[in-house]
Amino acid sequence: MELKHLETFLVVARHLHFTRAARELGYVQSSVTAHVQTLEAELGVALFERPGRRVTLTESGRELCGHARVLLGQAEQARDAVRGAGEDPDQMRGTLRLAAPESLCAHHLPTVLSAMRTRFPRLHLAFRPAGRGPLLDALAEGTIDAGFLQEEAVNAPGVVAERMRREPLRLVARPEHPLARKRRVATEELAGETVLLLEPGCVQRVVMERELSRAGLCPPTVEFFSLEALRRCAAAGLGVGAAPASSVDGEIARGELTALAWEHRPVLDVFFVRHAARSVPPAVRELAALARELWSAPEPPA
Repeated sequence: MELKHLETFLVVARHLHFTRAARELGYVQSSVTAHVQTLEAELGVALFERPGRRVTLTESGRELCGHARVLLGQAEQARDAVRGAGEDPDQMRGTLRLAAPESLCAHHLPTVLSAMRTRFPRLHLAFRPAGRGPLLDALAEGTIDAGFLQEEAVNAPGVVAERMRREPLRLVARPEHPLARKRRVATEELAGETVLLLEPGCVQRVVMERELSRAGLCPPTVEFFSLEALRRCAAAGLGVGAAPASSVDGEIARGELTALAWEHRPVLDVFFVRHAARSVPPAVRELAALARELWSAPEPPA
């Protein structure tokens, strides 16, 4: 069995969708299908069933998932050991595979990744955006080496999470919004507003929905799948929404958005995450050290 076939199998098993798996892996769909078919031929069993348009794991497929994770993890530990043996840190080679959600990709990570590239020019950085669920799955499968998450807490089994910095959530609206003139905005005052939310599972949405529920509110909502769309629609007057400070402070400074004086002051943490049971390669240690150094500046006020 080839490792790349096992990796493809695990991604298909996670999505239960060949097209989505191909998109994540950067393959054409026919390559994903070929990898799975080759694996099935080598094992002599079907790993997936395709009743109608659905894809489901067979019993053999479910059994292989755990073994595939172990095999890929052991292979990655072997690669890490070989890469680090006698390696001068300044001449670090290999590939460092990372993931993080959109808000961190756009506003916090560019300086860290740029510093890594300058510090270790022979190290290849492979980065992809991912939310909490896919990122933690990728860590478990060994398809990434480390990642960053913006959450209230990270309590996933088998994951080491180091808090790197804090960041407040801002409740934003267009500058002409009636609530922008108020010195204090209670959550109850959002009863008549359209609330802009990110997709289910995003921590910003979890925080907002929890606070609305606490206040006994069920206002009309509009759902977005990117912070950029939420910011633009808030600036256009569609409604009010919560977003990390770093993602909206530029628009606030330019007068495109305003931060409402929300009584509720939610704060998120930025975590560096890695697999607990795997050895820590030098590149991962250096990345964490650079993030600590670059993010040690004073954090934005809530």
